[in-house]
Amino acid sequence: MALADVVVTGAKVLHDGTLDRLNLGITDGEITHISKPGMGPEGRASLELDGELVIPGAVEEHIHLREPGYVEKEGIVTGSAAAAAGGVTTIVEMPNTTPPVSTRARWEEKAALFDRKSHVDFALYGAITEDNVGTGDIQELAEAGATGFKTFMATSFGPLLISDKALLLSAFEEVKETGRPIYIHAEDEEYLDGFRERVERDGTSGMDAFFDSRPPIAETTAIADVLDIVREIGTETVVVHVTTSEGVDRIDRARQAGLPVEAEVTPYHLAFDEERLRAVGTEGIGTPPVRDEENRQALWSQLTDGRVQLLGSDHAPHTAAEKDGEPLEVPPGMPQVETALPFLLDAVNRGHTTIDRVVDLYSTRPAKKHGLYPRKGTISVGSDADFVVVDPDEPWTVDPADFESSGKYSPFDGWTFSASILATYQRGELIAENRHTTNSPGDGQLYQRSD
Repeated sequence: MALADVVVTGAKVLHDGTLDRLNLGITDGEITHISKPGMGPEGRASLELDGELVIPGAVEEHIHLREPGYVEKEGIVTGSAAAAAGGVTTIVEMPNTTPPVSTRARWEEKAALFDRKSHVDFALYGAITEDNVGTGDIQELAEAGATGFKTFMATSFGPLLISDKALLLSAFEEVKETGRPIYIHAEDEEYLDGFRERVERDGTSGMDAFFDSRPPIAETTAIADVLDIVREIGTETVVVHVTTSEGVDRIDRARQAGLPVEAEVTPYHLAFDEERLRAVGTEGIGTPPVRDEENRQALWSQLTDGRVQLLGSDHAPHTAAEKDGEPLEVPPGMPQVETALPFLLDAVNRGHTTIDRVVDLYSTRPAKKHGLYPRKGTISVGSDADFVVVDPDEPWTVDPADFESSGKYSPFDGWTFSASILATYQRGELIAENRHTTNSPGDGQLYQRSD
């Protein structure tokens, strides 16, 4: 009989989209055997489970760590530890650090930081800015190893803002030549300027001012512009954190017409509507904003029927002091990566979606989008032994004081999810148990595209 380093037994394993009683054999950090119980392999060691679920480790394609620049908000060590605690085994980290990752030298410096500090495996985006379009930097970033690119149509992070649409089109042309996808924050800057002026002129205050300053039309108009550019250039494109059901529908219609564009939605926007966020207050402010309850329900329907292609947490902590202010002045973003998968598992238990759909959107598709599949995003022979052990019947109440993240607050504070992440394994090694990291900074490895 075949011999493996470790054999995992007793679990219901998600394999090829189906949960089944299977044994896993792991050798040298890879899955080498998948078999029915009683059919081997033998192992030098064993992990004996008792009916828990084993699913692929999440591939978090939308995470903002603040290093270099603002480690007090979230560094690589704390942010990657938070990822491991949340069932994430691979992160693709966004480039809007200070300085932004807009040149090959900066990408290589950041990769070296992650190599020394990350608890989980990682890949890195390159930044698209007004300063690096037309310079050759975009091609050099791809050659260095950037698995995708990121830019903004609205001011959330100034250095990556491209409000000039002609320059944005040029950026799409350059990214297309790299064969990498471009991820874009789609809100119309002119609308945002106008609505903010209106709010200030009318004297609107509090959370009303925040919601009124970033209405749905700012997103849907920007998405329309992005789709026009994709139609013209053909760049592989992801519109990140789409908040409006109309925006998802516009992207879906473009996809049906053959355009290479996808919609990403966050668990945060699936969980909260305006009224729920008002109860949370400024700690829960992110952009684009959450919308009304009818829209939230529509996003769930769109996820269920296939009109949403990707899930990303948009983990982006600021300090608690920064989040305590006037809603129009509070920086957007908050800890999200430790609650994303538990929220989605709870949604499975509540009948909002299915476990295979969650894994597809939060693991398999992100891995494919960044050229990491089939090493990442699946439990298959030859893939890395990245997996999460889940008890679908053990409740967990969110206590941000217990987070691995530097951000000790959460809009989910006090929520009880009906499922728990028990353990996270990366390349066959335990890296987190009971939502606390067990491995060391620097155990994560850099992954680049294999396609």
